[in-house]
Amino acid sequence: MIKKMIAVLFVLALVPVWIGCGGLPKSAVAQVNDKVITKEDLDKRIEDLKSQYGDQGFPSQDSPQYKELQKQVVQSLVEQQIVLFEADKRGITVTDDEINQQIDQLKQMSGGEDKFNQTLTSRNLTLDRLKDLIRTSLIAQKLSDQVTKDVPPVSDQDAQNYYNSNQALFQKPETRKVSAILVADQATANQVKAQLDAGGDFATLAKQYSTDASSKNNGGDLGEIPSQNSGYPAEFESAMDQLQAGQTSGPVKTKSGYYIIRVTQIIPAGVQPFGQVKEDIKSQLEQTNKQTAFNNWYDSIKGNYKVQYGDDYAPTETGTTGTGTGATGQAPGQTQGATTP
Repeated sequence: MIKKMIAVLFVLALVPVWIGCGGLPKSAVAQVNDKVITKEDLDKRIEDLKSQYGDQGFPSQDSPQYKELQKQVVQSLVEQQIVLFEADKRGITVTDDEINQQIDQLKQMSGGEDKFNQTLTSRNLTLDRLKDLIRTSLIAQKLSDQVTKDVPPVSDQDAQNYYNSNQALFQKPETRKVSAILVADQATANQVKAQLDAGGDFATLAKQYSTDASSKNNGGDLGEIPSQNSGYPAEFESAMDQLQAGQTSGPVKTKSGYYIIRVTQIIPAGVQPFGQVKEDIKSQLEQTNKQTAFNNWYDSIKGNYKVQYGDDYAPTETGTTGTGTGATGQAPGQTQGATTP
């Protein structure tokens, strides 16, 4: 959700765009032409990362890993600035209305404005900072769309060739189509199970009794989930795996409450048919092709900029070509837009 929105570090290949070190203003960690990137900019970006990933596992400030992280973040800020310069040359802008549309989408996915604000607070993120990140994201996306507009579409044959050459990627474990009713106590669970045994409709009872807000309005439908490593509590998974298609469990106690589980279909393990994955393959290949085109374009223009780094922030390595797609799989300077949780 919000944390996806603010995935702002692009762990990029360290491209050789820098020219020198030193001679920068005191507050600078880098400079692109006449645009100074300050220590404050770096610190804000580090805080963005902490808001995304949390403090757990984050390197301590006195560690070599933290110093390397700072270098990578500065590198991403440099590449982001180059992207912003290029977007400005093309007259690319983002309106407040466009930003507010993104904010509205996030509020809807958060479950309303109150929960949205709670998420911002829990992430130590201000609304103004989020808007800044969204603005940069949208500018970068518009630039990428322009740069890659002539990339040809992926054909069905291209997708078929990829499918044929990568069968291992399409191995699917056994899955089950499952519905469930979650209630707070055993007495209620027994009451619901008795109604089911008497011929009550599962979906109707789920809407009436279930406390699982994500599924109750869909009649308790959880969709298709793996028989193993389902992500549900161990007690839930164990009970589910003992059911045959069409069977319903008794009350299953978990930390979340008491589940009543129904398995409607068991789908055996095997290779997914091409028809089921064709559109996903085409989308993935198109994204890869566009990213490659953007990287090639970026390589062609990055040398037009004079880039300097502070002595403590110069890239550790140089000599590679092309910009990496980074943790978000996106172009330099691009953050993710409103996405599902």
